[in-house]
Amino acid sequence: MGNTQVKRHRTKLLPEMEGPIARAYARGRRTEPQLVQYRESAEMLAADLAEGADVLEVAPGPGFFSVELARTGRCKVTGLDVSRTFVELAREYAKEQGVTVDFRRGDVAAMPFVDGSFDFLICQAAFKNFADPVDALDEMHRVLRPGGVALVQDLSKSTTDAELDAEVARMHLGPVATFTTVRTLRGLRRRAYTPEQFKATVAESKFRTCEVTPDGIGLEVRLRKE
Repeated sequence: MGNTQVKRHRTKLLPEMEGPIARAYARGRRTEPQLVQYRESAEMLAADLAEGADVLEVAPGPGFFSVELARTGRCKVTGLDVSRTFVELAREYAKEQGVTVDFRRGDVAAMPFVDGSFDFLICQAAFKNFADPVDALDEMHRVLRPGGVALVQDLSKSTTDAELDAEVARMHLGPVATFTTVRTLRGLRRRAYTPEQFKATVAESKFRTCEVTPDGIGLEVRLRKE
């Protein structure tokens, strides 16, 4: 698929994440195993950040990862999500946990931040949902400081059914949750990117180049602002 086609055919296919849908999603992500995973991932990421770094999480949802990242004390964290419900839930969770995170509502393709606001940016499991991926990448580039890094982690279109099934099995969910999760991931895979498609999309953006690394059923894409 050419990079122009990737951009033109990117649409939001799922129901808008607001109200009951967003709250149900948040409840499903707030299990103890999930929170432990967020905590461990945040600690690993924070260890590689400069002390006092300004970090932006794009599409943090209910904010669990952002809160764990801020809890490390190594960085100042901001979260930006288009969902009013998610922003509300994330603010409530941060307050409950006694952790400071600046959660704001906004569109990744038109971020409410001045140029060069952040040292590091992370976007997890959301990039495939962006209607205008090149515009989103350009905005990520704009809000980063020179030398800043953006890390995008998302499902890979190249993932097989067997790999999806094995990944979900490792989550140790119940039968109903296992069926639902597998079905959801297979649906999401249809609008995910292959490594080649992601590189082609990045080539249209101000980043121009990126490093793409397969990571389980997903991709880890690292972009640097020169």
